[in-house]
Amino acid sequence: MKRQKVMKWLALAMAGAMTLGGCGEAKAKNSSSEGAETKTEDVSDEVYVWACQHNSLPLFVNNDYIGMDLIAEQLGVTVKKIGPQEIDLPAFVAAIEQEIPQKPDGMMVVGWDASLATAIDKAMEAGIPTITVDADVPDSQRLCFVGSNWYDQGVEQAKAIAPYLEGKKGKAVMIGLPGANNTVEAANGYTETLAKLAPDIEVVTQVYDAQSNAQVVAETVGNLLKSDSSILAVAGFESACGPGISQAIKEADMVGKVYGTCVDAEAEHIQCIKDGTIVAACGQKRHFFTYYGVRMLYDYKHNNIDFTGHDAEIGISPIPTEVSTGFIVVTPDNVKYFDQE
Repeated sequence: MKRQKVMKWLALAMAGAMTLGGCGEAKAKNSSSEGAETKTEDVSDEVYVWACQHNSLPLFVNNDYIGMDLIAEQLGVTVKKIGPQEIDLPAFVAAIEQEIPQKPDGMMVVGWDASLATAIDKAMEAGIPTITVDADVPDSQRLCFVGSNWYDQGVEQAKAIAPYLEGKKGKAVMIGLPGANNTVEAANGYTETLAKLAPDIEVVTQVYDAQSNAQVVAETVGNLLKSDSSILAVAGFESACGPGISQAIKEADMVGKVYGTCVDAEAEHIQCIKDGTIVAACGQKRHFFTYYGVRMLYDYKHNNIDFTGHDAEIGISPIPTEVSTGFIVVTPDNVKYFDQE
């Protein structure tokens, strides 16, 4: 989806939400004090931080950046993007911890590793409202997670691959970021669902390491296909997986014999479907991760919802603890509607 089209769509969606909110506000205002005026607060000095590894990856620039830049413009706040330009966990943790003394108004952390809980907790303990986006760190003190339900990501991939495996016996393998909460959840969803839909397919429990690199994925999957002819399906739970799986299947001359599924539906993933190597690309609604991420942090600071009159005292948060943004599943049947050219 092109940037201008997405920006226009998101702007219209937000305008609709604001219109609905305005109607409710007008009704409440008229019922309490006729003629009262709503004061507009100056928030131009507010800064919300997005922290991510590999943070200039085209996947982020073409999706996550759009969402956060649009909501920042609509709210009149600033969004700051921090983190290393490559996968470097120590540098990522350092970037988060170095930002804490700056006292931003809120922070979004892409939680690709469970060990990020320490940095997230430090931010929270310093009084910085912190949420996770894209991938969760549930054992941290984060206030909210905005992103895909990764168990459902695995379910969607299993549902998509099952018809291709009907009546067959063999194995399915998985590749992603081992140990990351999102990969663990996706693997569970895939394994449990495929066991029901294709009981003669053994899902290998080991999740192979994608290292966020399509060439690494291609080499890993290629070696697996060479060493085990019983592999019929490959599931990918990291964005680089789709192109890597596709390359491996083509190089092994196994198109139509081994079937791949993957997360994300960018141009490169859609091309894999057209090539016949990937049968389902489960696209995430990534624009929403940061759009609603900033919105959650802004609302945490500004909204006046109070369920008990004592919410702050007893630890009740004024925002949801989880926002699931859903999927767009691209298959050979509907790929024509997702032409990126």
